[in-house]
Amino acid sequence: MSTPSDYYETLGVPRDASDDEIKKAFRNLARQHHPDVNPDNPEAAETFRVVAEAYEVLSVTETRVQYDRFGHAGISGAGGGGGAGFGNLDDILGMFFGDGMFGGRGARRGPQAGPDAATAISLTLREAAVGVQRDIEVEIVAPCDRCAGSGAEPPTRPIPCPTCGGLGQVRQISNTPLGQIVREMPCPACRGRGATVETPCSDCRGQGKQPERRTVSVGIPAGVDTGQRVRVVGQGHAGDAGAPPGDLYVAIQIEDDPAIEREGLDLHVLVDLTVTQAMLGATVHVPTLEGTETIVLQSGTQPGDRRTLRGKGMPQIGNENRRGDLHVLFAVHIPKKLEPTARLLVEELDKAIPEDAYKTESGFFNRVRRGFSGG
Repeated sequence: MSTPSDYYETLGVPRDASDDEIKKAFRNLARQHHPDVNPDNPEAAETFRVVAEAYEVLSVTETRVQYDRFGHAGISGAGGGGGAGFGNLDDILGMFFGDGMFGGRGARRGPQAGPDAATAISLTLREAAVGVQRDIEVEIVAPCDRCAGSGAEPPTRPIPCPTCGGLGQVRQISNTPLGQIVREMPCPACRGRGATVETPCSDCRGQGKQPERRTVSVGIPAGVDTGQRVRVVGQGHAGDAGAPPGDLYVAIQIEDDPAIEREGLDLHVLVDLTVTQAMLGATVHVPTLEGTETIVLQSGTQPGDRRTLRGKGMPQIGNENRRGDLHVLFAVHIPKKLEPTARLLVEELDKAIPEDAYKTESGFFNRVRRGFSGG
């Protein structure tokens, strides 16, 4: 079976296929091409991998929508897209065929890698714009110092499991929907590790791991936003002896900025003007990520007018040369109370200004609406 580049072609379903049709197609192909059923076919493993990858992407609404819109680029790094890793493949196979079959969760053997850890970090908008290196404290499960993660009381060491002979697996024959299949299972005595501990470590009681609080340096790239995560490889919980640790995922939370609002890569600032500034023109200072920007306003600035500062927004992650814009919206404030002298001056001004001076190209309310809607 060749491997089409399109996931729908891989499963043999149309692009408007229902969830049930996609599930049924995957089940049939999984039965047909699983390596355990095709021990003499070296291409079966790769074909099965591609089928599983296609199902993992198309069986989830979010990833399917991304794939339909952007192809493989839309799901790169999210579980699909050319072997990026199948985070839930074991669950998929277990759902159809039961745990432990076809190399699922029940068939794991040998020392297991450590689980991932998670924490969160709060940044200001300006820190998010430039990227920062931050030291954070995390509590993880680390290898026991006394036994170096072996679980055995020094100076003793783990011994090969007598049940599996140190292999970590035993053979089992099962009757399945595909017929009788011989498969290897984790050894029940050593739980797949291939070794047992006769004298457990007095510190960790044979577990080989203990809680530990440590400081981890995390590099936060420029352009991050709330809800995104930064991965720190190898800083998660410890695995079994001889297996690597998991990773640490740092969730990002951006604090509200009192002067600047963010919308994707674009930023928005509201500048207040007095009625005289709007009428006569003024020089105003606009807050930006780099400090303040001076803007000279002509006379006749209207409520809802805006000015766009190109390239003054947030940088794109991985491409700091691409930045959004900073949109400056002007709000004109009318005084609610006037002293007698000021009132007389305004009345004289009202007489001196001709009516056609108030006319605008599209009308006052249209300009306000356009300003607030981003036009």
